[in-house]
Amino acid sequence: MRTASVVLVAISLLGLHVAVATAISLTDYTFPKSTSQQAYLNGIFNTAGNSADSTEVGYNFAGSASYLLDYRSLPFSYNLDVLGNFSVAKSTIEDSESEEAYFLRMTTVADKYLRDDSNLFGFGGGRLEYRKLASQEDADDPRIDLEVGVGYGRTINATVLKQAIRINEDFLKYQVISGDIPDNALLELAQVIEKEGEYRSRHGNVEYRKYWFEDMEQIVRDAGVLTGQNLGAIGILRIQEVLAEPTAQRWHGWVARAGVGVQVSDFDGESGDPTLSARFDWTRPVDIKLQLSNRASFFTVLEDDPVYQIADEFRVDYEVSNRIDWYNSATLNYDIPTMDGLENILRLNLKSTYIFYIENQLSLNPEFQYQFIDDGLGDSEWNWAILGSVTYRLK
Repeated sequence: MRTASVVLVAISLLGLHVAVATAISLTDYTFPKSTSQQAYLNGIFNTAGNSADSTEVGYNFAGSASYLLDYRSLPFSYNLDVLGNFSVAKSTIEDSESEEAYFLRMTTVADKYLRDDSNLFGFGGGRLEYRKLASQEDADDPRIDLEVGVGYGRTINATVLKQAIRINEDFLKYQVISGDIPDNALLELAQVIEKEGEYRSRHGNVEYRKYWFEDMEQIVRDAGVLTGQNLGAIGILRIQEVLAEPTAQRWHGWVARAGVGVQVSDFDGESGDPTLSARFDWTRPVDIKLQLSNRASFFTVLEDDPVYQIADEFRVDYEVSNRIDWYNSATLNYDIPTMDGLENILRLNLKSTYIFYIENQLSLNPEFQYQFIDDGLGDSEWNWAILGSVTYRLK
């Protein structure tokens, strides 16, 4: 009996291993042509008083906007990242005045691959920053960097396969299909979802959904798992709702790059200094709920007494439910100055943010932050904060 039990357990474990091994993974999606856009508005406000020292009421209002465009194809990829923020703050100190600050950053990188089936590419990029610190009367001069270089690797957006898997789960739940859609059919379904823009441009903003859904239905029918003659109203409704749900991006792959450039202008109006940089991006979805990513970078301006800037950001994004995401990040910045008398500076920033989707475009975001700074001059500085903000997604 004991031997039989051991055999049964072994068979069960083997079956589990086979089931896990044959289950589709987001890394199976290698169709590299994709376009994704994300645009957000974010706002935060708080106020405070200190009746023990003064009757002044302090406040802080901050807002930000961001836009991210990612395009991927076999011969070419392109990225545009825009971030702007603005704040007005006033302390509780007697007779204090409000102070304004703002910041704008725009970066763009274009990669051209040597061949469609190659991972080797050349790239060109630029960076623009414009800022006014709260302690300043006027804004700094704009900072402009240009860069060219070479790289190796690819990153692929597999979010559409995540959506296809969600559709499969809902089809099973509502008995639209009799069994799981086969892996090869799920990959086909993901590719059709990816081509929404093509359907829209070919058939118009209204009519395209008819042809788009028909092609999805044909894939399910050809897979032999459709319970009826067609998807029916419930099947179409589930596709619409899954594709409309707020969903975190899922990427896989890695890219290494190194470049040289020139600083056209810095915040002090100086120009002409060459730059040197290197970066390694790695990203991998563990499953449809969990995403890991890491970005390590090196940057320096080749001037007298340069400062070497080393940074690393590690992120863990987890989907708690269809309406709740949990983002965690650890960012390390290490500045190494070469001028005599200056110490290395270490900055550590930890963030943990919950994203509660009130509706598909609107979310409430409580966040915990921890910051640690060691400038080598004395006692290290650390602080923590609990923040709350409201975000509206435009795209």
